[in-house]
Amino acid sequence: MTGKLYRRARAATYWYNFTEAFAYAALHRKTPDNCEYKRLRYGSEKKQYVNVCSRKDLEGEKKPALIYIHGGGWVSGITEMRDTYVAEWAKRGFFTASISYTYAPVKGFPAQLQEIFAAIDFILDRADEFGIDKSKIALAGESAGGYFILEAAAVSKDSSLLDKIGVSFRRKDDFDVKALVSHCGCFDLKNLLDKSKPQSKFFDIDTFVCGFLGMEPDEARAFLETEEGYYSYPHVTKDFPAAFIISACRDYLRFEARDLAESYESLGIKYGEYEGTGIIGQHAWTIATVLPKGKECFEKSFSFVSETLGLTGEK
Repeated sequence: MTGKLYRRARAATYWYNFTEAFAYAALHRKTPDNCEYKRLRYGSEKKQYVNVCSRKDLEGEKKPALIYIHGGGWVSGITEMRDTYVAEWAKRGFFTASISYTYAPVKGFPAQLQEIFAAIDFILDRADEFGIDKSKIALAGESAGGYFILEAAAVSKDSSLLDKIGVSFRRKDDFDVKALVSHCGCFDLKNLLDKSKPQSKFFDIDTFVCGFLGMEPDEARAFLETEEGYYSYPHVTKDFPAAFIISACRDYLRFEARDLAESYESLGIKYGEYEGTGIIGQHAWTIATVLPKGKECFEKSFSFVSETLGLTGEK
């Protein structure tokens, strides 16, 4: 990685986390009184922690699990800014875990993925303690978090990908993802850097992708044409879990959502769709459950996941 790219990506970290601080102030609500919230460390480094939340009255009971992975262009993201969204799942009876990870370019591919899988190992190691029903696991994330949940889903269906990606995952035989919720996700690194594709017009996307890969744009494009580069981003196969695919009407990454839906359609995999409009028509604001349209988006995605997991009735 050149010094220029490193400085550019680090500047993006500070700038985008500065802007996220305002979103955090506007969207954050305190944890519901009937839920218990904890921060637990899965590693010794600063960003290696998970925020877990679940209903106090369900302690000792088996619960479906929602694992959330935040976005922020791989270079940023305040994990706690997603707590209010994740708490909505906890209120409905899910055990939830929101994963924090080290920003690019300090860590990129595949080191960020290694942190994600280390966090999932940590969660599954404590499945009995947390009361997780391992047959009912869903993943959710927004923006670059959409990349991570699709890559994790791919590994859950084909653990041989771990060697191709270059990461380890102890609980690979114990991890079966049944449903995905993608909020304005970005997945296809190749298309994101292809100037003929509309998603490449997303603001600062070269900094995000190149900071993650640790390569300047031309080098990154060449890398993505190689076999190693092919496995650096997820590819939907016929055994992928069902997905609720959320886009926003004024977001260039809506074209990523469209491509994902088309892949699901062509392979005959169950999926649902929702388009954020009005105040949540901007990138990733569909997680804003404090807004009426954000609440509507949540209800539709919750119903989709509940049906997919075979959940009946309210807990």
